[in-house]
Amino acid sequence: MIYHLSLKAVAFGTGFLHLLLGAIAFLYPSSFCRFLKNFPRNDFLGKLLMGTSVLWVIILLAIMDLGEYTQYRIWFILFAFIFGILVIVAIEDFISLRALALLLLLGANVILDGTFLSMRSWRILLVLLAYGWIIVGVLFVGMPYLARDKILYFCSSERKIKLTALLILMFGLVLSLLGFIDA
Repeated sequence: MIYHLSLKAVAFGTGFLHLLLGAIAFLYPSSFCRFLKNFPRNDFLGKLLMGTSVLWVIILLAIMDLGEYTQYRIWFILFAFIFGILVIVAIEDFISLRALALLLLLGANVILDGTFLSMRSWRILLVLLAYGWIIVGVLFVGMPYLARDKILYFCSSERKIKLTALLILMFGLVLSLLGFIDA
């Protein structure tokens, strides 16, 4: 275990993120869609998110057990730093979507770490969410135009965005309640 988070903390954190995202999308659908449509080409936000991802990876490399590769830790950290800087400088197309996808992959690690060895039956919701984030993260790192197409689809009408926001809100509420009641 890397993060040492309880199932309760993971459920509350993920539930709160979903509640926040769903509430913003439901209450301000036109502004939210405008932000989503501009997000794939937002270089500043993309570089900020990519820098956050690189920093997270470097911290993980510094604290996690690497087994027989521990002697090469400094080289891994140096490679991650240099590679991260090169990505931030060189990649211009859809950098924000790629950075968000990397954050989804890293966030899935946090969720899976929190659900590890828990005997609660509802932890499967968090595990499925984490694997969903992994699938989306892998697809959007390699094919970010798919995310742009999905954004355009969901933002094509206010009804779609409000329905999606309502589903996200309900999921966040369920996760928060489960974390409060059972854990």
